[in-house]
Amino acid sequence: MDGRRVLDADGHVVEPGWLFEAWCPPGRVVLDLPATTPVVPCGDADVVADQLESGFDAPSYLRAMDRQQIDAVVLYPSIGLFVPFLPELSTDEVIAACRAYNEWIVAYCAAEPSRLAGVGVVPLIHVGAAVEEVERIADSGLVGVLARPNALYDRELGAPAYDRLWAAVAEAGLVLAVHEGLGLPGPTIGSERFTTFVERHACSHPLEQMAAMAGLLLGGALERHPTLRVAFLESGTGWLPYWLARLDAHADWMRDSECAALTMKPSEYFARQCVISSEADDELIGHSVASVGADHVVWASDFPHPDAVYPGAAVAFVAEASAHGVAAADIDAILWDTPLRFYGLADRFS
Repeated sequence: MDGRRVLDADGHVVEPGWLFEAWCPPGRVVLDLPATTPVVPCGDADVVADQLESGFDAPSYLRAMDRQQIDAVVLYPSIGLFVPFLPELSTDEVIAACRAYNEWIVAYCAAEPSRLAGVGVVPLIHVGAAVEEVERIADSGLVGVLARPNALYDRELGAPAYDRLWAAVAEAGLVLAVHEGLGLPGPTIGSERFTTFVERHACSHPLEQMAAMAGLLLGGALERHPTLRVAFLESGTGWLPYWLARLDAHADWMRDSECAALTMKPSEYFARQCVISSEADDELIGHSVASVGADHVVWASDFPHPDAVYPGAAVAFVAEASAHGVAAADIDAILWDTPLRFYGLADRFS
């Protein structure tokens, strides 16, 4: 794209219906969403007719990447954001659903491993089983572990109960990818007070990420796991400078009591270990890059979800970033260098 290489840090597969059929049979409603919820891929089925006709298989996904001038992608689930976390599933069912998705995404990426990489899903319901799945994920060539930011199973991501898991993720050299998806029955910020999609969606993605970040940074998880890499995805970037400043102020305020175990400011943990993802129409990208640096920002298409810009998402991002004062070298870093380094893909996506 105009001489730039583009690594999409958060694209989505669309899993075949049979993949989760054992835990989500046809006709079963698994998502808690209003009838007005947008569901058309990219907001226009005509632009993804090739993918719909092909079942969003790997060859059609690669054709979509070519149309967008995207060189490589890190793939996240769609239905897999929900089914393995359904509250009515037993522990064994959750483990099986995670395993099924992970095996499937490995095979999907094998169609073109020089362009396709994936993250796996772990059974957060059982930390011991999740640790075992991390080992399989690492051995299979996946590059990260997805965790929803919600306080599932009566614990948040920074809770010491997850320490064994984060230690395993860090030791395996994987990224902890924090990714929300509106509609899971259970604790989601906004769903307890709003009934419309627009209100719930506006709240859920950034506010759940803010809460997850507070738990991981203020709760000491990154203090206890200094090599754990964490990506905060699909929530925009504009809230980040404010939130880091607020977390810093609160850590300083409580430094002699609740935050006594922290040896760094929350913003310093972020600078050492984290990235956040931008998107095609991020009007606050200039402010965010000025605050945390291009080496802590990646770009994501969110293809083919209903609010994704397609085709032309990467082109739109370059125009938006340029218009808001982001230097060309920083745009290059966001589109390629930063995600390549952070996901550990330099040898694979050369």
